[in-house]
Amino acid sequence: MKIGDIVTTKAYGKSLHFLILGYFSDMLTGKTVAVLALLDPALILTAPEDELIATELSALFADQEDSMLH
Repeated sequence: MKIGDIVTTKAYGKSLHFLILGYFSDMLTGKTVAVLALLDPALILTAPEDELIATELSALFADQEDSMLH
């Protein structure tokens, strides 16, 4: 599977769908691990392309860490 594919997992079954955002290697096990984003139909929206602002995935996680510290 590749980045951008929509998948389900064995743990959650067909009730939840995810978008593959990327992959990394688990340093302890050496296994390849997928980074997934939950796709909730209630949260999917549309926007004009000129309204989109590019950002890095690392910024998303950094923002979450900052909010946990405050």
